[in-house]
Amino acid sequence: MIMTPKQFNQLATKEDLKEFVTKKYLDKKVDKILNSVDGLAKQFDTIETEFEMDKLAHNRMQKDIDKLKLTRLPAK
Repeated sequence: MIMTPKQFNQLATKEDLKEFVTKKYLDKKVDKILNSVDGLAKQFDTIETEFEMDKLAHNRMQKDIDKLKLTRLPAK
């Protein structure tokens, strides 16, 4: 592919790219990503705990329902 002088002048030089991505910039991005992952892990932990609580409550209610069924069976 042949470049025109105008296209050639638009190419980025080493100097142009020096401040493009810095260590400080990447550190900020990594911090943001880690904070997001921590937030998701916390949400998952909360949901998992709530699920277990719901399951235990359901089991308690089912036991009570079963007891009521046994006490109200018609006599034969």
